[in-house]
Amino acid sequence: MPVRGILADTPRGLSFRWKSFRTWYCLLYMLVTIADTGLTLNMIVKGVLDVRNIEPLIFHANIFVASIGFLRLAAKWPHLMRKWQRVEQQLPPHQTWRKREALSVRVHKVTFVLIALSLTEHLLSTISAIHFANYCPSRGDPIESYFMLVLPQIFFVFTYSTWLAWLGKILNVLMTFGWSYMDVFLMIIGIGLSSLFGQVQRSLYLVKGQIMPESYWTRTRLQYRLICDLIEQVDAAVSGIIMLSFANNLYFVCIQLLKSMNTMPSTAHLVYFYVSLCFLLGRTLAVSLYLSEVNDRSREPLAIIKQVPKEGYCAEVDRLAHEISMDKVALTGLQYFNITRGLMLTVAGTIVTYELVLIQFHEDQNLWNCN
Repeated sequence: MPVRGILADTPRGLSFRWKSFRTWYCLLYMLVTIADTGLTLNMIVKGVLDVRNIEPLIFHANIFVASIGFLRLAAKWPHLMRKWQRVEQQLPPHQTWRKREALSVRVHKVTFVLIALSLTEHLLSTISAIHFANYCPSRGDPIESYFMLVLPQIFFVFTYSTWLAWLGKILNVLMTFGWSYMDVFLMIIGIGLSSLFGQVQRSLYLVKGQIMPESYWTRTRLQYRLICDLIEQVDAAVSGIIMLSFANNLYFVCIQLLKSMNTMPSTAHLVYFYVSLCFLLGRTLAVSLYLSEVNDRSREPLAIIKQVPKEGYCAEVDRLAHEISMDKVALTGLQYFNITRGLMLTVAGTIVTYELVLIQFHEDQNLWNCN
């Protein structure tokens, strides 16, 4: 997402320019991804077409579409962040510096854990590929055998060369982390939006059971409405990426579960496969939980409103309770589905259904045959 000024102190420092290094890098990345996707498609078309062989094509196409989504989002991001800042300035202030820093700490923890797990998964993938390249070499040089194994789409067309091999490997690493970045980004969006409701909730908790003037409830309702309006704008900007993330995770979870029925050729492959599967399942679950937290936190004020004394009940309290009860505040996947906790059960049921269909066509095979 080629936004300039990401280290600025305020959103006013953010900007998007077509004539900038970040944008040029993004466009170059997309062009190379298109080329790699084309090479992958060429290899698949000229080979055996089945549900497992199209996995690299789905991976490459997903990265390319995500790049388009983030490039489009970059143009909207500065304006969106300024809107976000204006909303935050009208919310109840944090009581202590620890609460002010809590959001930043949480975002950094989630980002560090996800990127560290992604790095671990990629390193295990490299180790298993090196193990196989030595166990079943396709060339006399073990390094050449490794690159021929991990970059088959490139050397299906071109003759082997060291610079092309390293270029392909660098792109593979960038695409792997770009794949994880999409989910990390969505988790951070969910954390940020749900924290806004947390500020309102903490303000309400301080006056729980007390008689408050009508002006207090008017101000609280307006704050709640500002957050809801911001969520609608954020959803309009990121719902395409959300749809892509859920479709991508659904597909790869199904494929990985299907692969788990195959015989693993070595301990290195066994360890890598199940670490990768657990990471994928955990990441899918985390995206769903963090995004559904927006919907969960939007309904929390109802518990406080129910404890408003009879003497302090007024039309503004009733209006706020009605808005919270009736409005469906949630991020969506292109407006096709709302992301709530109930969605996780729907996704789990969908995975089971597709898996049962795939199992009917499954034939046990060694996925790393020496042929």
